[in-house]
Amino acid sequence: MKKIFLIISCLIAVSAFSQTYKPKKGGGLYSTGKDQIDKGWYFGLGATYMLGYNNEKSDVTYNDTLSNTYNNKYIGDPKGKFGLFAEVGLFRMNDRKVINYMDYGLAYKWFRGGENYTNEFYQNNTLLTTTTAEGSYGDHLVSGHFNLGHRYDNSEKTFIVNGLGLNLDYAIIKGRTPTPAIPEIDFKDGPNDILGELHYFFGMGFKTKGRLIIMPIIETPILALYPFNHIVSTHPYFNTRARPIILRVRFMFLKQGSKSCPKVFNPMGIDPNGNSVK
Repeated sequence: MKKIFLIISCLIAVSAFSQTYKPKKGGGLYSTGKDQIDKGWYFGLGATYMLGYNNEKSDVTYNDTLSNTYNNKYIGDPKGKFGLFAEVGLFRMNDRKVINYMDYGLAYKWFRGGENYTNEFYQNNTLLTTTTAEGSYGDHLVSGHFNLGHRYDNSEKTFIVNGLGLNLDYAIIKGRTPTPAIPEIDFKDGPNDILGELHYFFGMGFKTKGRLIIMPIIETPILALYPFNHIVSTHPYFNTRARPIILRVRFMFLKQGSKSCPKVFNPMGIDPNGNSVK
């Protein structure tokens, strides 16, 4: 429910913010009619970050025949690290009221993180020993994605896009150094080799003088589809879980002839509409 409430709040906030700009008919980035579209290809570069979800703790107590009490206190503490991200694909944008943005493509993801493991051993409430271990992982994945969203034009040069998408990931290289398993915790070496997810994305586009649009984007999964695990969207590593956060800057190149391309005059002084320069 928290994730759903967060997404709804973002949509309402962005929608309200976007109402401050009313593009004039025939002007702005996307105000020449539903039938005309902007399309092209893009590539993006950025970083991934595995945000640690929660500490996992377990307390195991037992007694011997001499009435001594023994206690093991286990703690698993997830640690996030930055990895690389790259993508390439195609996009389309139009002026429809609801779904007016679409993209699809391929990506490379490097998910990196770790876990600090601690086991404190007590006898009759006296600490006798402390055992620690540090686990780490670094998975390289190839991913296909398909996104649909809604675009809000803030001005003639900027717009906001947010929406939902699907990603299908496959781990091509897995590097994992696990920690010991904590009793009463569902220990996993890592997520499945194949992952299917529903994700949320938010981006802001900036149009340059040429055919280039620059759009920073943040993305995170919100629902696991394959394997389906009761709507959990974090990834399991060892005794804990981590949330993938993807940050990238996308460079979008408008196809020649797209409605947002600037008009180019030829040496004879005739514009694309056949008019002479005055």
